[in-house]
Amino acid sequence: MPRLDWDTDCWIPCADVSWDEEGTQQTRQLAGPADRFKLIDHAELYAVEMAMNWIDGELMVDLTV
Repeated sequence: MPRLDWDTDCWIPCADVSWDEEGTQQTRQLAGPADRFKLIDHAELYAVEMAMNWIDGELMVDLTV
């Protein structure tokens, strides 16, 4: 869910990633750059891509352990 940065008049891409780890709910909050997205749609797409990249990175770490 993007949020508007009033100082830059840009949308900040934000994403919450949640998962269950051995019965315990885990969450990670991600935020992108505050000065890049004038349109909320672009910030939303960036947030989804940012979350997918973070998840993929975590999966790669788990596979190497």
